[in-house]
Amino acid sequence: MTIGKVCTWMCVTILAAVSAVSTFGQDDKAGHIASLEFQKIKPGMSAQYEAGRKQKLAWHKSQNDSQPLFVWEVMTGEQTGSYIVGRLGQHWADMDKPSVPDQADLDEFNKVMGSYVESLVTRDYEYMPKYSNPGDMGGGPSKYAEVITFRVKFGHADEFLSGVARVTEAAKKTNWPPRYQWYALYSGGDVGTYVLVEDHPNWADFEDKPDQKPFSAMLQDAFGHAQAETIMHDLDNSVMSESSEIIQFRADLAYMPSK
Repeated sequence: MTIGKVCTWMCVTILAAVSAVSTFGQDDKAGHIASLEFQKIKPGMSAQYEAGRKQKLAWHKSQNDSQPLFVWEVMTGEQTGSYIVGRLGQHWADMDKPSVPDQADLDEFNKVMGSYVESLVTRDYEYMPKYSNPGDMGGGPSKYAEVITFRVKFGHADEFLSGVARVTEAAKKTNWPPRYQWYALYSGGDVGTYVLVEDHPNWADFEDKPDQKPFSAMLQDAFGHAQAETIMHDLDNSVMSESSEIIQFRADLAYMPSK
């Protein structure tokens, strides 16, 4: 899919990227940092890895860890079968005083599952509330999420973000139904990487929605034909490449502290 097909993208799924990343509402007190590990499993070792992950879940409970540890499995794309593990809604200062010591956490990881992991990459993302339209997303992660990653041309970040901001302004102005969150890669990858995430409660929710106004029509309703064309041009002109994947939240492997 190319950025030139943004109309289709936004109409059907709201393209974007993360990862990566997190699919939960952010309140005013929560931080905006998502610190995530992308863990690739050695061939044939997924069952052993998941058993180790459950052991580590129990360890976090025994340590009275006060912070959730989220786990997703990558369902599509080049990283199919990999896992995304990390904490969301953090402030940078939270990393100076983790709920459990970093070294103890690493030692337990190496003990119960490290030998099953082929590679591990850490990336930090920053949630962008100004560009997001999350709605009421309480209750934790949805079962699935679509994650689209945009790589913006050098020197075109302002142009790209201006276009994204206008899209979100239009979505809110017209009460457009799709709900989504934007993240910017802060560290751990290519500069100029942005991620858009849309939640899906089940596979059926990925279907086209015939009663939903198309993206192009929504944009024109909000700003008129000429401005809508300018916004589309800004987006088309600023993006170098994009990629898409679907991830599944693994509640059975995640750690949620008792309230």
